[in-house]
Amino acid sequence: MTSNIGLISLIISSILSLFILILFFKHVLFGGPLHSKFFALYNASFFLIAVSFVLLVISFVVSDFSIVAVYENSHTDKPFFYKFAGTWGNHEGSMLLFILIISLYGYLFLIFTKQLNFSLRFTTIFFQTSLQFVFLLFLILTSNPFEKIFPIPNQGLGLNPILQDPLLVLHPPFLYLGYVGFSLVFSLLLGGLVTNQYNQNWAGLAKRWIFLPWTFLTFGIGLGSFWAYYELGWGGYWFWDPVENASLMPWIASTALIHSVLVMDKTKKLFNWTAILTILTFVLSLFGTFLVRSGILNSVHAFANDPERGLYILFIISLITLSALVIYILKSAKQTGDENGFILFSREFSIVVNNYLLIFALTVVTIGTTYPILLSVFTEESISVGPQYYNTILAPFVFIFLILMGIGPYMKWNKNSFAINRNKLTSFVLSSLIVTALVSLILKNQNFIFILGVACSLFLIISVVYEFAYFKHIKLKQFNFARLFSHAGFGFLILAITLHYFFSKEFTTKIQLGETSSYQEFAIKFSNYFSKQGKNYQELIGEYEIQKNGEKVILKPSIRKYSHPQQFTSETSIRGEWLSDMYIAMDYTSDASSGIGIRFYYNYSIRLIWLSYILITIGGLLSFVQRKNEK
Repeated sequence: MTSNIGLISLIISSILSLFILILFFKHVLFGGPLHSKFFALYNASFFLIAVSFVLLVISFVVSDFSIVAVYENSHTDKPFFYKFAGTWGNHEGSMLLFILIISLYGYLFLIFTKQLNFSLRFTTIFFQTSLQFVFLLFLILTSNPFEKIFPIPNQGLGLNPILQDPLLVLHPPFLYLGYVGFSLVFSLLLGGLVTNQYNQNWAGLAKRWIFLPWTFLTFGIGLGSFWAYYELGWGGYWFWDPVENASLMPWIASTALIHSVLVMDKTKKLFNWTAILTILTFVLSLFGTFLVRSGILNSVHAFANDPERGLYILFIISLITLSALVIYILKSAKQTGDENGFILFSREFSIVVNNYLLIFALTVVTIGTTYPILLSVFTEESISVGPQYYNTILAPFVFIFLILMGIGPYMKWNKNSFAINRNKLTSFVLSSLIVTALVSLILKNQNFIFILGVACSLFLIISVVYEFAYFKHIKLKQFNFARLFSHAGFGFLILAITLHYFFSKEFTTKIQLGETSSYQEFAIKFSNYFSKQGKNYQELIGEYEIQKNGEKVILKPSIRKYSHPQQFTSETSIRGEWLSDMYIAMDYTSDASSGIGIRFYYNYSIRLIWLSYILITIGGLLSFVQRKNEK
């Protein structure tokens, strides 16, 4: 019964969406007043999608194995939270969540833009409905989340044990609220172009709708990074996995878009560039959807392995991209604004240069992500593009990016401001070099890349600290906390990554019970092991004494054997000391008494990375809440 209601809700919502599209075309082609229920129909379609999603959640929670998605991704022994998270831990449920968020953003847009020009408002909703309708058809025809199974099984197959983690209740929804949220910015752009309202006022309106999904995406990426750190047992915070990159690419593009729309709002420039970035950001979000669901990737993050559905998604992406580009080409000629004429050492000039650097970084990540896939598809050869590729190419440009982030806010709009800020910037340079020299001496590292990374990070951080101190007497409403938090967070992020890269340690060995193995200042003793029965797994727990400079720490990693489905997972044990972690993971063994392989990591400044994510996210939230222009 529940499944029938859920599917009927989706079908009715798709019919309402189609009716909305027909009403729009009728109004455009034949004129006359728009139907008074236009927006009400959209709200109704949103609520029907929400009802369908809630019913799917209930089906997972009560273990309704008459539904294929529940049977394949749940089990009665699963704890409640993992049954709940199982709703989007599969292709069908995640696609329903995808559509729900597209519809949710349109619903929020209608609530918060009641004073907006009517033609822009209803044209934006038309494009948002078009996206909603296309993906509803895809869901109903190829990925029905309420598909039935007969005879009804007594038990389900279970959820992938790697996904059985509290953060997986939060991580995917926040990612979706992020990159799917750019659908509204995309629709708003097309609405502005079609109604000839893509102008400076559009930029002021669009900012808040860019900041909101950007903030969610930042937080979602941070959650995913933290989850992979402690759950996968690989010891790091970022692995350049193609699916990780799929969320990073729209983040880079949207970061460029945020700064581009600021220039458009302040100087009436970058109209064409902002439009291209808006399209690119949403297309990259859809590309991430394709990677996760096409079956071309073998990743712990991937939801599906059905190439046929991947082809449908690729067709949808191509259709949306082509349609958007046609509208842009036909309407962009009517836009006004000087795309050139930037004054050297003005604020908009520094933003444009940083935009170029961001697009370069995006290109590097895109090539590194897609080239192995294309090579595999066309030649059946497999290659891996790892951290060395990304770090070697991106590091020098990240350093330049940091310097421009520190300089830009002190420049004036439409004015060469270097002379009036020369003393200030000189003091930033000297301060950062002095602190870097002290850090280099204390940590005993004179590597050039290390010094450059620390100096450039500190330059940005010091510029933010100075602005906090210098403007302490200015009224709070005139103070751009959002930018300061975001910039400080990014400065600390690159500083933390630099320290982590040069001072973290990794040690892999096989150790016998009672044996002690030494590595530099660490001594690791395998002191004990014992087993434990969990609700839906058996667990072998090892006990290790870690000694560092005379201090002893006990770490207890484990190996879990899940029964539904049958799979082994390595559970890490982590102990923090200030901003760093001692981290250990075990390899699977059938006989612990004969020795166990371990992976020990000392992750220097790792907690500063998590703090950086929080600061950047706070900056994004403040940008949305304050809804004010950059000072």
